[in-house]
Amino acid sequence: MTTNRSPLVLAALWLIVVIAATVLAPILAGHDTVQPVGTPLAPAAPGVRLGTDELGRDLWSRLLFGGRASLSASALAAALTVALGGLIGLLAATGGRWVDSLLVLTINAALAIPGLLLALLLVAGLGPGLPTIVLAVGLGGAAGFARLARQAFRQGQTATYMAAAAALGAGRIRLALSHLLPNAQPQLLPLAATYYAWSFLGTTTLTFLGLGGDPTNPEWGSMLNAGRLHLHDAPHLVLLPGAAIALTILSVHTLAGALARVRPTSG
Repeated sequence: MTTNRSPLVLAALWLIVVIAATVLAPILAGHDTVQPVGTPLAPAAPGVRLGTDELGRDLWSRLLFGGRASLSASALAAALTVALGGLIGLLAATGGRWVDSLLVLTINAALAIPGLLLALLLVAGLGPGLPTIVLAVGLGGAAGFARLARQAFRQGQTATYMAAAAALGAGRIRLALSHLLPNAQPQLLPLAATYYAWSFLGTTTLTFLGLGGDPTNPEWGSMLNAGRLHLHDAPHLVLLPGAAIALTILSVHTLAGALARVRPTSG
């Protein structure tokens, strides 16, 4: 049965273009992101490809560097979620009945609080700024990832290779790190991609709410917040960062779905 690969190709192409553009932002950007380069809300013209924002700053340059901030902060938050949640899930699956019961109780208690609400509470307690948002979003998603990772690890424990390795004298740590963790990767990678999309949404949401610290530093969520004040006279200030956020999240979800449909070949 053939499947339509067009959404997958478009998603991959969008992410490649966005990542390349943000990495090459110092080369592609024509102006400084903080200093005004013209009159506020000026239309596109030679030298200012997308015009200027409400303070006369080059919108093209701010979009490039704003994407770099959003992508990198979300990646760090997702890495924290996957590392912490994966470790908790692995300990729950391999630590024995009492360790499993205690960690499951802790996970369920954490899941009773919505991740975004937990992130808001952490930002409120630690103060605004992208580093705080990274920590808040990363910790906010750890419990959900831990629960799903635990299920993946527990399924792997029933595989024949685990029994064979245990019969050959492999200890609990070696079983977990050398056998269980590598063989759970086909299930964990789509989860990690999905949680990157969640981290991206959480990061841009918190910066949209004004919790990103210095508002002069470009970031897609904060740019969306600033642009909403000029929705009628300059709608592109909202449409451009808003579309970039939506397309990035949709593309990551599309690739995560493709990863989830891939079945490892049995040896």
